Amino acid sequence: MADKKLAAEKKAAAEKKAAAEKKAAAERKLAADKKAAADKKAAAEKKAAADKKAAAERKLAADKKAAADKKAAADKKAAADKKAAADKKLVPANRQLATKKIKTVSEKRREDRQEFVKISVYVDTGKILGIVSLGVFASAVLITALAFFVS
Repeated sequence: MADKKLAAEKKAAAEKKAAAEKKAAAERKLAADKKAAADKKAAAEKKAAADKKAAAERKLAADKKAAADKKAAADKKAAADKKAAADKKLVPANRQLATKKIKTVSEKRREDRQEFVKISVYVDTGKILGIVSLGVFASAVLITALAFFVS
């Protein structure tokens, strides 16, 4: 009976040891899963931070470009205004010439014309010749057929 009791105790100890090992393995697996999830979350946060930083850099570059374009446009407009002001100061004598416009030869001819409308018709003689020759051939065939039926 002592052997049976000893065997039962060994069996119980073995089962207890197996259960403890199983529990330890489950805890190790759970810890590994937690670590993997934490690593994955950290990597996602790092990627999000990098994307946010890249977006901020792109926005900053776009803002700089827009500011440069705006400044260039303002400079161009200022230069054009300055040039226009200089032209206004230099051209009081030339204004008289601008009001009295010199007419070109074509404008003079246009004013001197008497006809109201001029219509030009262009004819393609090759097409007309083809149609006429086709008509002559068709009439010759018809007359020949008529002469054949009459006789």
